[in-house]
Amino acid sequence: MRIISGTTDFFIPEKTVVSIGKFDGVHKGHLYIIKRMKEYISRGYKLCVLTFDIPPSSMGFGNDKGVLMTNEEKRRVFEELDVDYYIEFPFYEKTASIPAQQFIEEFIVDRLNAAAVVVGEDCTFGQGAAGNAQMLRDYGPLYDYEVEIISKIKDGKHVISSTYLRELAEGGRVKKIRSLAYRPYFVTGRFRRDPVSAGSNIWYYVMDIPDEKILPLGGVYYSRAIYEEESYMAMTNVRTDNRTLETYLYGGVRGIQRGEVSIALLEWKREEIKFYKISDMNRKIKEDIFEGQKWHKENA
Repeated sequence: MRIISGTTDFFIPEKTVVSIGKFDGVHKGHLYIIKRMKEYISRGYKLCVLTFDIPPSSMGFGNDKGVLMTNEEKRRVFEELDVDYYIEFPFYEKTASIPAQQFIEEFIVDRLNAAAVVVGEDCTFGQGAAGNAQMLRDYGPLYDYEVEIISKIKDGKHVISSTYLRELAEGGRVKKIRSLAYRPYFVTGRFRRDPVSAGSNIWYYVMDIPDEKILPLGGVYYSRAIYEEESYMAMTNVRTDNRTLETYLYGGVRGIQRGEVSIALLEWKREEIKFYKISDMNRKIKEDIFEGQKWHKENA
């Protein structure tokens, strides 16, 4: 996958099938868009995703409070999804003020070389978010590209959207996220250099949650740690006071604090508890570990 970031001066020589959006969380709706885009591969088109280098809400467009995925995390997901070109479009005052028709002509047609466009029905772009899916369809014949508009997918009464997934994370409903998104809620980073002792030969690793990520409900979760393409059963405590993950790995993993790790939250277990006695804390940790081993065995 070729990543283009930090510039509006790019050109793709091959014909492409393009989609535009924030793609935060990469949920079922996004995955269906990618599936439809792949139908154009037989025509020789390359898959091109255009997203933004910062959330539009940071410039006052929308009210999203944090993201489900950092830029680096999204890059890796789209690489797994076999996208050919991944554009992180610079989003700042000048680019946010590009008129919608100019955006279609200059970027979608001229620079991305779009022969087809596949977007969700709520797609917006251009100055004041004046561009939308219907506008893309209206200008298709003029600029000689096809358009597919994908309807929203529902989870019962709820539209599956990035906003819905953020609400689920904030409510600790990460089990539901697992059924709606390409990946569970996860954080990728490095553990702090040294593990922390919780007494009685119990050690846990600490990872900071990036400031831009949505903060899930505090408490203890059944989790998994992914390190060097291997998955390890774990228990993770989300601390909301200092935005950290405290992760206990069953049996430990040699060298894990020296490399990049992803912590995936699979299911919420209990709320945060403030302990006044170390003995009470150790007792509860042992109980969590015992119940966690049982849960992982049953949900392997």
